[in-house]
Amino acid sequence: MARDVIEVLNDLIQLDRDAIAAYDRAIEACEHAHTKERLASFRDDHARHVVDLTAHVTSLGGIAERTRDLKGKLIEGFTAITSQGDQSALLAMRGNEELTNRQYQAALDESLTAEARAIVERNYTDEQRHLAWIKDALSRKVWEQAA
Repeated sequence: MARDVIEVLNDLIQLDRDAIAAYDRAIEACEHAHTKERLASFRDDHARHVVDLTAHVTSLGGIAERTRDLKGKLIEGFTAITSQGDQSALLAMRGNEELTNRQYQAALDESLTAEARAIVERNYTDEQRHLAWIKDALSRKVWEQAA
């Protein structure tokens, strides 16, 4: 059964709000400026996603999601607990971005307006870039190179 466009977009707004909070915890845990800067830029992408998705929900006559759910608070808590330096922060964010990528990909399987689809595709491209960088940073052990 196809979900309502506003419902799909609100789920993504909540997801991006959760990601912002998780990035905040990961950034706090990082020790190296380059890692912090990259993660901050990814957090800023999620903030832009919230703005863009909110504007479209409003244009469709809906009310945009403004809160985070229990799942998001658990993700933030997990990120805070497990992030003790760059490596563990990146590991936590890899899991978070894998979830975000799956949810954005699933949203593209829904019946969306052309404008909503364009926004979701653009955001999904950001998510893929985030995950690719995090995986690469982990494989290159950037925390060792920055020392």
